[in-house]
Amino acid sequence: MKKSILLLILCFSIIHLYAQNDKKNMIGTHTSFGTGDYVLIKTLEGSYNTKYYYSIGLDYSRTLSERWDLCSGLEYTYNYMKMTPAFTGVKEPSRDVNLTLVTVPVQFKYSLGKLVYFNGGAFFNILNRKDRRDADIFLGVGLGIGLKHEFNSGIMLSLNPYTRLNGIGNSHCKYLQGGVSFGVGYKF
Repeated sequence: MKKSILLLILCFSIIHLYAQNDKKNMIGTHTSFGTGDYVLIKTLEGSYNTKYYYSIGLDYSRTLSERWDLCSGLEYTYNYMKMTPAFTGVKEPSRDVNLTLVTVPVQFKYSLGKLVYFNGGAFFNILNRKDRRDADIFLGVGLGIGLKHEFNSGIMLSLNPYTRLNGIGNSHCKYLQGGVSFGVGYKF
């Protein structure tokens, strides 16, 4: 009986040790801050200047190889902007506008070692405006370079400056963002 219990404990210990070395999944959260420009193309609405934006998000990534990860998640972004109306012969004052985006990123991350990585990919954005019942869906692309640190416990910290161009394709709006993302995650 004792030998069976010891054998069982040994088997579970080996499986547990193997599972710790096979950490291919990461879940986490991040927050980002930055600025950007939002311009409407072929309209008389004018242009928007982002004074600041912040976002919060949930992240998931899967290790594909020693250097490559596939990353996705869900992000909510709040933009505080100044809207400058298009000149139509009468000068109108600028006004404050708030804009929210819900984003689903699909990115690849390439690690240069244990600390530095590059990331980039596509962003599927849903623009929600209070003055309209429907939402605009548009595509974006982005690039970044980041620093990461993984603790022995599986906890990861990251710092990721990035730039994004939203509104690729048929979209009537273009939105250029620059910011810094701070993240914490758990690798399992």
